[in-house]
Amino acid sequence: MGEGREHQAPARLERGGNRGQHLAANLLGVRVTKRDNIAFLIGELIVLATFVGFAIVAISQGVNGAEWTVLPFFNRAEFTPGLIFGAVSVAVLSFLGFDGISTQAEEVEGGRRMVGRATMLCLILVSVLFIVQTYLASLLLPGFHPLAEGSAENQAFYHVAGAAAGHWLEIVTAVAKALGVGLACSLVAQNATSRLLYSMARDGNLPRFLSHVNARTQVPDRAILLVAGVSLALGLGFVGQLELLSTLVNFGALLAFLLLHVSVVSYYLIKRRQRTFGIHLAVPVIGFAVIGYVVANMDMHAKIGGLIWLAIGLAVVLVRKATGRPITLDLSGAEREAASTSA
Repeated sequence: MGEGREHQAPARLERGGNRGQHLAANLLGVRVTKRDNIAFLIGELIVLATFVGFAIVAISQGVNGAEWTVLPFFNRAEFTPGLIFGAVSVAVLSFLGFDGISTQAEEVEGGRRMVGRATMLCLILVSVLFIVQTYLASLLLPGFHPLAEGSAENQAFYHVAGAAAGHWLEIVTAVAKALGVGLACSLVAQNATSRLLYSMARDGNLPRFLSHVNARTQVPDRAILLVAGVSLALGLGFVGQLELLSTLVNFGALLAFLLLHVSVVSYYLIKRRQRTFGIHLAVPVIGFAVIGYVVANMDMHAKIGGLIWLAIGLAVVLVRKATGRPITLDLSGAEREAASTSA
């Protein structure tokens, strides 16, 4: 018991310090947040480029029995539908977060089209980087090696980095990952969530005090403070249960994407009566099937918690509709406000 508390105390302090850094950066304005994120991005790209360079040399030299082959892309001997769906489920979770770009629509320079372009560019770049590093890692771990769940599975890539260049790169990769998740990703998540709360509060779907914008920094400071407080409380309360918390967050995000696929079909094919069956029917159906498979195989506790949260949201919608209050976002009002702010 005492040992467990000793491990938990530093974790609580670390999470508290991280939340404080995120809070300070976000409260100082979006330009500070952008600058910090660019710095983190450059650092992570340097580490990734280092791994790619050493991996190419190591594979060319046959380290760990590695050789250049296309088997990581398709291996007839190991190919099974179950394996593909398992890999797809990992890939889906690896790509979560790109949607946060849309929350910056009112602060972006270049208009609303820039948000769509940035989202597509982000997906393309992330896909290329993801494929390159996993392909090289697969070559450095030749053959089919099932990994035990837990630490062996979570640390596999670090060991591959060590095989490519030595123990030092294993440590550097692990530190870069920790900083990326603990600081960079959390900074962006806090920024995006606060903008979402601000938009909902401005449209009357949340308490109005969350729609306050700081006159000097032009950020929704009260929403940022609320997100920071909730994040800190969850971080401290879920010490030792981070896997459950992560799964719960992933379940909520994937459930939102499921409903997004439904809304695409409803909006374009039913409301607007378009006949774009390829992009607005086939693509959403495929996406719904893939994400539905991932959601169906998630932790049961996460499913229960996520469905309870969804039920609360539906209850709020029904109450607002029954009392004659709006349940949609006023995008025209957002555009007018953004135009007046930029002017």
